[in-house]
Formats: sequence, structure tokens, C-alpha cells
Amino acid sequence: MSIQRIKPVPSDIEIAQAATIRPITQVAANYGIAEEFIDHFGNFKAKVRLEFLKRNENLPKRAKYIDVTAISPTPLGEGKTTTTVGLTQGLGRIGKKAIAAIRQPSMGPTFGIKGGAAGGGYSQIVPMEDFNLHLTGDIHAVAAAHNLCATGLDARMYHEGRWSDAFFEKQGMKKLDIDPYQVMWRRVVDMNDRPLRNIVLGVGGLDNGPLRQSGFDIAVASEVMAILALAKDLGDLRARMGKIILAIDKKGKAVTTEDLGIAGAMTILLKDAIKPNIMQTLEEQMAFVHAGP
Repeated sequence: MSIQRIKPVPSDIEIAQAATIRPITQVAANYGIAEEFIDHFGNFKAKVRLEFLKRNENLPKRAKYIDVTAISPTPLGEGKTTTTVGLTQGLGRIGKKAIAAIRQPSMGPTFGIKGGAAGGGYSQIVPMEDFNLHLTGDIHAVAAAHNLCATGLDARMYHEGRWSDAFFEKQGMKKLDIDPYQVMWRRVVDMNDRPLRNIVLGVGGLDNGPLRQSGFDIAVASEVMAILALAKDLGDLRARMGKIILAIDKKGKAVTTEDLGIAGAMTILLKDAIKPNIMQTLEEQMAFVHAGP
């Protein structure tokens, strides 16, 4: 055990900062993950390379899966993560080799009323600060991929309004004829930024593109994040990324990321984010941290 329990119970951050945290390589080694499959982000967090799954895909599946799907949090904030971490530590106490699997917290709730999402009390993921603040940058990668698509979409609409069909044919392209009133793809930011929920694009003249209404969502609500959570490998990620519907054209047909030619660039921005992160509980069980809420 990496921490001594005391009474009265200190605050979450005091408990987390009092913990003795083992190097993540030692924690991973206890679960059979060798150094060659680890990409380090300091001493206490890392990513697991997808080659580890391929190396072990033919091993017998002996583990049992427990899904903590929903809970009404208590006034002290005990919810799904606290339950998951506590259950993992409890199984460890009775001699079971348990692993927690949880999502990354968004910066919006972390700096809002809710606060961090590393668990609570003596059921936490550590280091708490690393977990709650950026971790390894996966959410930023999701936001970059999402917003790259949004800028590509607006650029395409702008240039199609300026150039002829013949010009696009010369470039080996054809016009997508996107209906500006039926664009579903908004932008994202990883903050609770209420004034950006509904905005008008293209203000300031013709050079800034067509005038249309849009807005921002929080980054973890992006369809890109959902795809990242479901993708099995980089090839699967690329295939799924190409099927996102962005808008409807003037004939009523769906316009996808593949039509826009942006899916490959979005995928490459997520080449590291697809690798799951590993951290540890206060009682030194491993925790996979992947994708967002």
C-alpha cells in the first residue's frame, strides 16, 4: 500500500500528495507489460504501444469484466470513478489482480463546479495533478483533429464560391456544393465557454467566407472522441474517421470527411492518442486511462 490512512480523512489533494508513487514501469511489469511496449511521459504515466495487444492477441482470455455504467453521485462527489477505483483496490486487497479502466477528465468540468475526476478520498488515481491536467495531451489532439476538419470544411465552401467547376476539375476535384444551412460540424474547445455555444462565422467581409451560424461544443463531446474510444488500431481509426457526416449538399446527399479529403490528416493527428495511457491507484493497481467522458 502506498499511503497510510489517517482520521479525520484529509482532503483529496492532501491524500494524493501524501502518496508514495511507484515508477509506472514497475506497476506495468506487475501486469506483464514489458518496457519495450511503453512510451514514457515522465516517471508516473505512460502510454502502451498497440503492438502489445498484437503480441498477446492469441493468449486465452481469462479476465472478467465489470462495467460501472451509472451512479447518482453523493454530495461529496463519489460517483463512477470513485466506485471503479474503490472496487479495483478492494479486489486487490483480496488477492485479485485487478485493473481499472477509466476516461480522461475534461478541462471544462475540472475548472468548473464539478472539479477533478481522479476519484475521491482513498480511492484515487495518482498523480492526481497529472491525471486532471492534460495527462498526455489526448484531448488536445482530438480538438485539433476536429477543428482541422471544421477549417477544411469552411475553406472548401469559401473556394467553391469563388472558383468555377472547370477550375476544380483541373485540380482533380469536383465541387461538393455544400448547403451552408445544413452544416452539422461545429468547432470544439475543452472549456465551459458559454458565449461560444452559438456564434456567427464569416463576419468581416467576403474574404472571411460565407456568413452562417455555427458554434462550439466541448471537445470531449466530439464524434472524433467517440471514434477514438471505439477504434481497435490505426487502420480501424482511419476507416471510421472517413465515415463522419459533416453536412448535406444542395441535392440532399450527405457530405463526409472522405468526400472532403480530410480523414487521413485527422487520423494522423491521433496516432499517439489511440495508445491507452496507464497510471496507478493509491494502492498501486494499474489503471488504463483512455478517451474522454
